[in-house]
Amino acid sequence: MEPEPPTAWPVRRRMPDLATLDEPTRAAVVAAVARLRTLHDVFAERFLALIRRHVPGYAVLSDDDIRATARRFMDILVSELSSLRVPDDALRKMLGELAHRRAAQGLPLDVLTIGYQLGSREMLVLLDEVAAEVALPPDLLLAVHDNSWEFASEASAVFARVQHDLALQRAHFDAERRSAFAAGVLSGTFPPERIHHDAPLFGLVSQAHHVAVAARAVTADDSDAIRRAVAAAVHVPADRLLLAQVGTALGFIAPRAPEALTGPLVAVSPPLPLDQLHAGFEEAVLVLETATRFAMSGVVRLSDLGPRPLVLCDARTAEALSVRHLTPLDAAGRSSSEIEDTTRTYLACDQDVREVALRLAVHPNTVRYRVNRFQQLTDLDLRRTEDLITAWWLLNRRRS
Repeated sequence: MEPEPPTAWPVRRRMPDLATLDEPTRAAVVAAVARLRTLHDVFAERFLALIRRHVPGYAVLSDDDIRATARRFMDILVSELSSLRVPDDALRKMLGELAHRRAAQGLPLDVLTIGYQLGSREMLVLLDEVAAEVALPPDLLLAVHDNSWEFASEASAVFARVQHDLALQRAHFDAERRSAFAAGVLSGTFPPERIHHDAPLFGLVSQAHHVAVAARAVTADDSDAIRRAVAAAVHVPADRLLLAQVGTALGFIAPRAPEALTGPLVAVSPPLPLDQLHAGFEEAVLVLETATRFAMSGVVRLSDLGPRPLVLCDARTAEALSVRHLTPLDAAGRSSSEIEDTTRTYLACDQDVREVALRLAVHPNTVRYRVNRFQQLTDLDLRRTEDLITAWWLLNRRRS
């Protein structure tokens, strides 16, 4: 059985050079152009009727606006036909300008594409009528058809590119507005009235409780990674999570606190109404700074820090106590760091000698010896509550 021959697609006809045409054909082209120039209003009315009948999206435009645009396009296309030129960059530029103007008027650009295709079809119908009147050669008429339809496809591509660019601009503008709102709420610079007014624009209920989340990012990639991690943890699309750079911290407005987070350190506030969330963010920043100093990770709340924030307070008092208690320890030579690390671990393990020995891989008696040596050198008795607190405070302050 012989294979079927491949489908023979029609060959696209190219526009001929006007100078190569014979005199009768050139005369027919001139006559067609002259006739078309008298039909501006006919084409405009036909196009308007088609649009009103078949494309409801054009309801945002007035009849006069639609007619004026139709006449303008007919002028350009007739001018191209007069010299048998393929539509050039001037028409492409006009299409781009038209797309931007129509988008600003509220006409979706996919609707504009449909309108342009209808207009191209109607223009060719009108050209066929004129061609019959002036006896335009069929081959030349088909070449005009081919080039007109090819350019109609290119026009669709122009509209699509403009639509894509406008979508990117809107996304960027939306991101800026969202960031400005988040910054205003978290910094406390927006008054409650503005917060209540603007919250629905971003899908928020102003009286509902939200959580402030604070993090720190060094690079844009870090910021994006943290945003995605927090968004996944609170089950919100990453592009809908409100965030802003507030001072040195990256702040988020989240519907709930993330329960678990792998990787970055984030600090969270208690749930609060939006107009009080700036106070929660201040707390979250304090938590973040403290947790960073203590090399903590994951999700951290104020309640997770214990007395650690106190370690970072009152530098003058801390310096005086360090001189009083830790100077003799520092003078103990090479063993001082072992004594200090063992005692700090001893306090972190709630004075469980066996746990300390396991962590440091030493004998329990070594732990006892080092802790006793710490008490002798610093004159801090860890059996006394005040001395134990002072020791914990000084050792953790020095470490942080």
